[in-house]
Amino acid sequence: MPRKRARLTTSDLDEEKRKKMLDEKLESLCKKAYELSILCDVKVGIICSIPQKPDVFTWPSLIEAQNIVNDYLGFPEHKLVTHNDYLKPIVKNREKYIRKLEEIAEEKEMKNLFNELFEGKELFNVREIKGLLKLIVAKRVQLEQRKIQLNEVVANDNNVGEENVGHP
Repeated sequence: MPRKRARLTTSDLDEEKRKKMLDEKLESLCKKAYELSILCDVKVGIICSIPQKPDVFTWPSLIEAQNIVNDYLGFPEHKLVTHNDYLKPIVKNREKYIRKLEEIAEEKEMKNLFNELFEGKELFNVREIKGLLKLIVAKRVQLEQRKIQLNEVVANDNNVGEENVGHP
């Protein structure tokens, strides 16, 4: 049998039911925090401000929760980070990765179009033609670089052969 879902809004409940629900949720939260502290061997503290009350709810106690916060803030390598600041570099890396994949896909598509061009396909749209021109320019640059490399290898081979002339 499925579990009953918790209500997300309590505005239609009377004050006593809201207090009872809050107490149940805080009890459940404290239990989970305790289990987390045992399982992971970490310090866990809860500080909860209740709007209608002047005091705050703390777990395991006010002094221990303050000590946990002070210990955390006492380490210079710890700094508070908002969720947005944490996610920005992750999103940037993902965007960079997606752009790289898009470029690879575009290159492969252009190679396929290039092959279709040689097979006799005659109708291309403007985007395909621009992509083919870009591919041709890139291939031409690669050919020029390869030509320079081959010329250097041939020149080095000729120099080595000339140095050995006349020497046993």
